[in-house]
Amino acid sequence: MRIRPFRILMFLLVCSLVTVAWSQTALAQQRTGDTPAVNPLVRMLQAKGILTADEVTQLAQASSASDADQRLAKLLLMKGVISQADYDQTYRVPVNNVNVASVAPARTPPPEEPKVVPAMTPLRVLPIDVPKQGGLIPDIKLGSGASMKLYGFFKASAVEDTASSGGATFGSNDFPLPLLLGDTGPTSDPQFHVKARSFRVGSQFEWVPKNSNLVLTGRVEADYEGDFTNANSVNISSVRNGQFRTRLAWARLDTKLRGSLPWFAEFGQDWALYSSSLPALYETTGTAIGMGALWERVPMFRTGVQFHSGDLKIQPEFAIVLPVAGSAGLTDEQRARFGDRVGAESNQPALESRIVLQFPLSHSWQAVAPAQLIVSGHHARMNEILPASALPNNVIAGTTGCATPPCSVLTTFPQGVQVGNPQNIWTAEAQLPTPWVTWVTKYYSGDDMRFPFGGQLNDVFADLNGTTSLGAANAALSFSGRSIPFGCAGGTVAPLNCNGSPITIASLRPIRGEGGFSELSFPLSRIFHANPSGHNAGWMLHVAYGTDRAIARDSRKGNGLARTDLDTASLTYKVNAWMSIIDEVSYIDTRAANHGGKTFRGLPATQAHSWRNEFGTIFTF
Repeated sequence: MRIRPFRILMFLLVCSLVTVAWSQTALAQQRTGDTPAVNPLVRMLQAKGILTADEVTQLAQASSASDADQRLAKLLLMKGVISQADYDQTYRVPVNNVNVASVAPARTPPPEEPKVVPAMTPLRVLPIDVPKQGGLIPDIKLGSGASMKLYGFFKASAVEDTASSGGATFGSNDFPLPLLLGDTGPTSDPQFHVKARSFRVGSQFEWVPKNSNLVLTGRVEADYEGDFTNANSVNISSVRNGQFRTRLAWARLDTKLRGSLPWFAEFGQDWALYSSSLPALYETTGTAIGMGALWERVPMFRTGVQFHSGDLKIQPEFAIVLPVAGSAGLTDEQRARFGDRVGAESNQPALESRIVLQFPLSHSWQAVAPAQLIVSGHHARMNEILPASALPNNVIAGTTGCATPPCSVLTTFPQGVQVGNPQNIWTAEAQLPTPWVTWVTKYYSGDDMRFPFGGQLNDVFADLNGTTSLGAANAALSFSGRSIPFGCAGGTVAPLNCNGSPITIASLRPIRGEGGFSELSFPLSRIFHANPSGHNAGWMLHVAYGTDRAIARDSRKGNGLARTDLDTASLTYKVNAWMSIIDEVSYIDTRAANHGGKTFRGLPATQAHSWRNEFGTIFTF
């Protein structure tokens, strides 16, 4: 077992302090005849939740300082604060003080494997490792009995972009989006940003039930990458006031069915099942929105089992998920009040599933993570509602289908009308780590992929199914702010006449798309045989290509974007376990579905590109 000198040193220091303080307390008691007092250091451990009141009482009843010292060590060992190796190293019984016949023969320790610089481990937001009861080494022991461990990072970076996404809404972001979303003015609108709002903090939880084979874990995670504050006290300085927002919040139960088959159930907000593979980009705001990543975090109930044989693991999972469309037409007040509505108003959950195959590519490789092959799928349904109060009452000649023809849209649908659409996604992913390079790749295809940042951020378009449009004056806005037209079969436009046909509502057709990414990560320090404990052990190079595309004939009825490509090279130097320095260069290229259908630099454009450089640091804890 590996001995940690620093932990042993700290443990010895704590024990020494306890011994000295206890001796002084005992001496004072002998002089004064007082009853034993509790050592202040033990009180401090109690205040931090490491020791309970009963345990403090037991320590106070120790016959001597050395007895109290060893009792404390046993308690810390039981609570996982120190390891068995730490305890044995400190309190090993000398052989000359015991009966030699009672000492077990010493076992020859296995030879230590040569230390190497670890290979690049893929970014896995949905790992399949089965948690073990008591496996969390806590930073804080809560009074309820739960253990908690904190983690997070501070990120600060400087960014220079040669072009912006354009327009009043998207033209000044400190993270990349597809270009051609709006006009950039007389230039490409180059920009410089310094970012400090990527601070992230999270906490892992574990509850250890007594006399149970259940493992209860949880996670809460948040960051400051939310909107800027709109308040009188900070309106002038709003750019430095990113708001705190939730990323993850879930609890999970693990057990084994029939004593051997791992099974889990998770409740809360976690990564959607199609988010299994993500590129290892330094720019984590958005993480390649509309450029081939495809991911989301969403509330869900999730469950799965794990079949295993040796190092081979197969884990099928299933989840019922909050259905979301990412509706573009919601007002700011609607977003603040309920976020989205057309998914919830379908009155059925989204359904997701994935299957993960995990196995080592070679058993002889050291410090290399196992490979994964993943397939996932998603299905949901959206429902747009148009209340009667939103329907126009313009009489259309030649219409039927109402109480007293000719009819209007309102008299045809006197109670209002609704129309819906499906949302479907599937992915195929591979994560293949080796000692020399780690290859992560992902392909996805689907429709209505605006919410998971795919399909060039398109959702659906209205299809009149070959009927004659009744025009903009007879269209209506749904609850979510979508304009939906109406038509009639066999009608004429000038003059508008339905020629005996009833008024019908347009169908909503999801805009189809596909995309993905492929990334190669090179552990430079390992490739060039750097000393794992030296200053050159932390060099890593990432090279990636991502693409996100919408079917052009569909996108012409949406936002008009056909494709965005992302080429990225990122060089990382990990100074130590807590600090990394990174430089990331990206090339972004966006193309429109129509020739000259967009505006860039104040001129008609079909294509635009940007060079982006981001340099900065990450401090982890």
